[in-house]
Amino acid sequence: MTVLLWLALLSWSLALLSGLLDLRVMKRMARAAAPPASDAPEVAIVVPARNEAHQIGACVKSLLAQEWPRLRVVCVDDRSDDGTYEAALAAGAGDPRLTVVRGRDLPAGWLGKNHGNAQGVQAAGPVDYLLFTDADTIHQPHALPSAMAAIRGRDADLYSIITHVTVKTFWERALLPQILSAIVGAYPLRMVNDPKSKVALANGQYILIKRAVYEAVGGHAAIRDRVADDMELAKLVKSSGHRIWAENGQRAVAVRMYSSLREIWWGFVKNATAGAGGPLMALGGAMVVIMSALPFFALPFVRGQDLTIALAGCAVALAQRLLVFATIFTEAVPWALALPFGQVLFAGILAHSAVRQLAGKGPRWKGRDYPHGR
Repeated sequence: MTVLLWLALLSWSLALLSGLLDLRVMKRMARAAAPPASDAPEVAIVVPARNEAHQIGACVKSLLAQEWPRLRVVCVDDRSDDGTYEAALAAGAGDPRLTVVRGRDLPAGWLGKNHGNAQGVQAAGPVDYLLFTDADTIHQPHALPSAMAAIRGRDADLYSIITHVTVKTFWERALLPQILSAIVGAYPLRMVNDPKSKVALANGQYILIKRAVYEAVGGHAAIRDRVADDMELAKLVKSSGHRIWAENGQRAVAVRMYSSLREIWWGFVKNATAGAGGPLMALGGAMVVIMSALPFFALPFVRGQDLTIALAGCAVALAQRLLVFATIFTEAVPWALALPFGQVLFAGILAHSAVRQLAGKGPRWKGRDYPHGR
C-alpha cells in the first residue's frame, strides 16, 4: 500500500508540475486585432454530419457568420436518416457559400467520419486552407480570423484549439471535464507545440490546416481506418516535418459533446484504445488511473505515514485538477472535487474499450460498428 501511495503522489506531482509549465500556452488565444483584407486566403470549412438534424442548423449558421471574406462551408451528410441534409440546407437560406453534399456509400476500409471529411475536401475545390470541425460546435464570428492570425503568426501548418465545453447535466459536470483533463495532462501543449518533440495532438472540433500540407501528407485517405482521426492527422503532419500549434480557444468555439452518461461512455469507448496506443496500453492506462485515485479511497483505512502520504496525494491531485479546470473548464471548477469518482469511471471506459478491441470488436460511431477501425 505504501509503495502505491507514493507512486500516486509522484504521478500527481509530475502532472501538477507539467500543468504549471503549460500555463503560458494555456492562456486563451488572442482575438484577431484587425479584420482580414479582401484578398485574404480562401478557406473551406468541412463539417461531416450524421444524424445531426437537431444541431446542424446552429453550427452552419455560426460558420456562415465568420468574419472572413473568402469562405466556403461544405457540410457532408453522412447518409443520415433524420433530416440532417434538409436542416443544413435550410440553415444556409440559399447562401451561395454553402454546399451540402449527400455522402456516398462507405468504401471498404474507411470509417464514416474520415470518409465524410475526404468528400468535403473534394467538394471544397482548390482553396488555400481547410478547417475541419464537428456538427455540434458553435463558432463565434471572430473564431476564424483569430485562428488564421495564429496559424500565420506562428508559422504553423496545422492549428487546433481546446474549445469551450458546455456542461449542463450531472454526468457532464462530474465526468466530462475529468476525462478531458486527463487527456490534456497526457499531451502537454508545450510539447505539442515544440517541433523537437514527437508529442502530437489536435482537437477534431477545430483543425485548421494548409491545403498543400494536407495533400502532401495524404489527407484523410492516409488515416482512413483510424478512429482518433484528429490525433492521427496531427501525428502525420508533425512526423512529416511540418509544424503544429495548439492552444486554448475557449472564447472562440463552444461545443456540447454529450448529454448523458451513456453518450459520454460510448463516445470515449469509441476512441479510448486508439488514443492510448492500443488495447494493452489502454488496459495499462486503466490501472494507472485507478492507482491515481487510491489516495482518496485509502483515507478511511490508513494510519501514520500512509495517512500522511494519502493526504498529500489528495491535496496535490486536487491542486492539479483545479489548475486545469480554472484555465479550461471554468464552468465546472467546483466539480474538480469529483476527481476520484471521475477517475474510476474513466478507468472503466479505458478497460471497456480495450476489452472490446481484444475481442475483435471495432469502434462504434453514430449507430454503426466498424470491425476494421483502429
